[in-house]
Amino acid sequence: MQPLFTTIARSLAQACIVTLALSQAAHAEPATKESLQRYFEVAKSERIADTAAKAMLRKEGGALQAENDAREKAKLTARYERLYGIVRKHVVATVFGPKAIADYQQYLQESDVKDMIVMAQSPFGQTFLEKINPVLQMQPAVIDGYVSKRMQEMKARTDDTVPPPVALPQPAAGSKEALAQAMMLEWPGARAQFTKGMAQVADKSLEQAASFESQGNTDLAKRVRRFATAVRTEFRFEEVAAAQARMIAEEMSEADIVALTAENKNPARFAQRHNIEQIEAELMGRAGAALKSEELKKQLAGEQAAAKPAKAGKKAASK
Repeated sequence: MQPLFTTIARSLAQACIVTLALSQAAHAEPATKESLQRYFEVAKSERIADTAAKAMLRKEGGALQAENDAREKAKLTARYERLYGIVRKHVVATVFGPKAIADYQQYLQESDVKDMIVMAQSPFGQTFLEKINPVLQMQPAVIDGYVSKRMQEMKARTDDTVPPPVALPQPAAGSKEALAQAMMLEWPGARAQFTKGMAQVADKSLEQAASFESQGNTDLAKRVRRFATAVRTEFRFEEVAAAQARMIAEEMSEADIVALTAENKNPARFAQRHNIEQIEAELMGRAGAALKSEELKKQLAGEQAAAKPAKAGKKAASK
């Protein structure tokens, strides 16, 4: 499920990259395939495929963790590894190769890539690539889930009563969640992007309301206007930041949260990293589309069909 906010966020990210590209000097040297391939190697760019595969199979992984019987756990582990292999191979084949090179070449100059390689090879760069970035790449799913839930709540309203503000978690001072929450609240550009995205959702809703009204459907128009007002006035950036912070506190160490917070306060370093993240967001978007493809569904259906006879045999043996 892709809420409108996700589409808006990706469009804003794309616009940011285009602006970056247009601001480059006309005589700047385009990024070469060789330098980009070197960056992919240093940055282990195929980790995006790992992240996408693990995100898709999160439910399978949860079942694996919850299983206590050693024999059943071994079976679930083998199945998870087969599924993971199918998903990862499909994402790599779909997202990487010449297509990824072209994405980076469209927006980056040779000097940018050289700086990216230096950053990737630095101590923080290695920590970021190995431990921090995989967590950050899971954030869109967290945001999508929370935004979708809030949108559904606002759409379900049947009157103009305004509920009390959503109660935000108050983590213990100095705890990992408190550090993560402070970091997400101050994440450069995030608040402005959220505000702009929600304004666009509200504006689009008002356009739909006007259309319904012109068709004589005043009740539906009133509901859509109520939703637009709620999106604009009630939905707060702090809610999303708190949802992100909970996930980050679960997945990231305190030392990594502190290091990332410090990096975000360095404008030059953040800008460089942000540009890379924007491009990788496009790759993740394409990976997401690949995961919904009919081709992958057939492959996974084949794995599912192969697993059913074993289950049937087990039931027969137990009788």
